[in-house]
Amino acid sequence: MKDAPLPPIGRSNTALVLHDMQNDFIKASLSRPEMQAGVKRTKALIDLARSLPVPVIYTRVESDPAMTFPPERASYLRRSGPPICVKGSAGAEVIDELKPAAGDYVITKVRSSAFHETKFETLLRVKGIWILVVAGGSTNWGVEWLARDAKSRDIVTVALRDCTYSATPEAQAASLANIDDFLGYVMTSGEVVEMLKR
Repeated sequence: MKDAPLPPIGRSNTALVLHDMQNDFIKASLSRPEMQAGVKRTKALIDLARSLPVPVIYTRVESDPAMTFPPERASYLRRSGPPICVKGSAGAEVIDELKPAAGDYVITKVRSSAFHETKFETLLRVKGIWILVVAGGSTNWGVEWLARDAKSRDIVTVALRDCTYSATPEAQAASLANIDDFLGYVMTSGEVVEMLKR
């Protein structure tokens, strides 16, 4: 955040969060060089976190027919087009390049927020985690949402400039600015790696 000291990112208080890196969201864009580079940096960060060890937490959204919107409100709440990340489908799974490993944590959600009616907050409290280093996307939707929900719980978010993405450069820049100005911090994966290696 502006005019605030850098957060004390370390092995005892920090988790790496992979936000919604699912096939339906990004598989089609993996052919783009910038997305390939972001995934490669993210994979290196995951490998480092596991080796230290720092907890690696995956969030994934599932469209669950049993958890749909109330019928009288559905048309006002549901996004247009066919459902994505449908429970049990390949589209709902984390991309092959970044699959969770044994010992990682997976938070499955039925709404956009990783905190809404999940065990995410309990996991952070039990592990003593109050700094979230976040990769994934989209920044202007889920990552910024995560940062807002985290701040309301006195949890610090560090969004990774070079490991997050949005549909457009303008949306990415605006959301990173919001996070950096009001909600948390924006850093590069290299800066975080240096802090974790200390």
